[in-house]
Order: sequence, then C-alpha cells, then structure tokens
Amino acid sequence: MASASGTPVPAIANLIAGHEDTVRDVIHSFNEIGLRALDPQWAGGRPRRISDDDEAFIVATAEARPSTLGRPFTCWSLRKLADYLATDATRPVVVGRERLRQILRRNEISWQRTGPRRNRKIRTSTPKSTGSRK
Repeated sequence: MASASGTPVPAIANLIAGHEDTVRDVIHSFNEIGLRALDPQWAGGRPRRISDDDEAFIVATAEARPSTLGRPFTCWSLRKLADYLATDATRPVVVGRERLRQILRRNEISWQRTGPRRNRKIRTSTPKSTGSRK
C-alpha cells in the first residue's frame, strides 16, 4: 500500500526496518502475482540430515538387544546407541543424542523399567483426632 501511494523504497524499508532490496523484491512479486507474494511459503530451517530410512534403521536397532548386535551389554543407553549407529560398518548413521531421544520418543521406545517397585513400605494413616487442644 505504501508503494501504491508513491512512498519511495528507502522510506518503506526504514518504516518496516527491512532492507531496500527486500522491499523491492516484494513489490515486484506483488506486481506479478498479487497477494500471494505477501505469504511466500518459505520452508525455514535446515534440511533434514536423517532420512526416513535412517529413522527406520534407528528404531529397528533400538528395539534389538545389544547382545544380538555384538555389544557386550544388555541394555541400550542414548550414548551407547548413538556410538553404535555412528560406527556401524554396514550402515553408519551419525545422530546426536538429543535428536536420537526425539526419534525414540516419537516411536514410543523407552528402556526405563515400569514394573512395580518392591520393598516399598505402605503407610497406613491413622485418623487425626478431632478433639481440641488445650
């Protein structure tokens, strides 16, 4: 609208705290395609480094017992799994622990024990007296 009213590009750039080249690009796009130029549909962020096949491999590896894959322990940890995935000779997948945690959580994989806790004393509460203090 500012451009249609004759406001110069430097004044528009100053008004929106943007660069003059960006303002010119938007004006030219608006003149070509109309209101769609105001919502460019940019896909922000970094491109994915881990493909869907890599995620499937990570999930399959996490669900397998480490001893069946030649590791000398019985349960995975994030650090151990990330190390195994990065050094696997057949298919190396380099993934950080936080990204690995996100993938496992999305696929509902957890190695925490959820069974009942043993040797827990159950408190039996006694009713408090209703008498008044003197």
